Amino acid sequence: MRFLSDNILGSYNGQTTFTASSGNVYNAFSDTTKFNYESESQATDGNTVSLQEDFSSTQSLDTIVVLACNFNDFTISTASGAAFTDVTNQATLTTSVDGTHRLYKFATAITFTEIKFEIDDTIVADEEKSCGAILGFTEIGSIDRFKSVKPKGTIQKKVIKLESGGVAVLNKGDVHWDFSINTDLVSVQAEIDTVETIQNRTQDFWFWINDGYDGSELVKQEPYRFQDWIRCSYTGNLAPSFYKNYLNKTAANQLKFAQTAKVNYFDPTA
Repeated sequence: MRFLSDNILGSYNGQTTFTASSGNVYNAFSDTTKFNYESESQATDGNTVSLQEDFSSTQSLDTIVVLACNFNDFTISTASGAAFTDVTNQATLTTSVDGTHRLYKFATAITFTEIKFEIDDTIVADEEKSCGAILGFTEIGSIDRFKSVKPKGTIQKKVIKLESGGVAVLNKGDVHWDFSINTDLVSVQAEIDTVETIQNRTQDFWFWINDGYDGSELVKQEPYRFQDWIRCSYTGNLAPSFYKNYLNKTAANQLKFAQTAKVNYFDPTA
């Protein structure tokens, strides 16, 4: 499982501008809008569509996530007050089984004031280029040696009492998640650092429980799927205990955090 910073590409603070050769580019970088990005009159492979975001100050990220996309790949280029140059920093690509959800992890962070994505062709030939979201993060860390993880999903419902004595239940169609991770097995320093960072973090963070394990029965259910990206805040208490320089207990053996938001987009593959 991975923990990541805020969505840098979705930090709309009035100091960000967008341009696109086709379509509404705002929808591409937003993690809150329900509408997807789709190009206009570009349903021919080889017709390049560009999506660009400009910032007023230097930004940095090491992870790019693309959700519900129908294109094969894209070229990333950046600029910092000069001409755009292609990003040559080696990235590790992790994809869902159907190829529509992807994560690019760069060996080192890329910095920029402008970033551009150029899309040429689609998985099914000659379709309009579309995607649910393009997100950019800095990874906080990961935990692989956990004993257990227990998500608890609360279905958002409204129960109405009827005059007949019965009830009507209105399902709002959304689930709020709380997480509890047993950290008894955490003993590697990098994972200890991740646990401590999450415990002491005052800002929200993004949680990706899937971590690229797509294709098994486990990942067919929210929040275990590749496309489940959940914004959380730490809710546990501090109770660190060490034994022979190993982290023996953290927060009474558990990390606890709760959902504050999740990526909102239309996913035709769900």
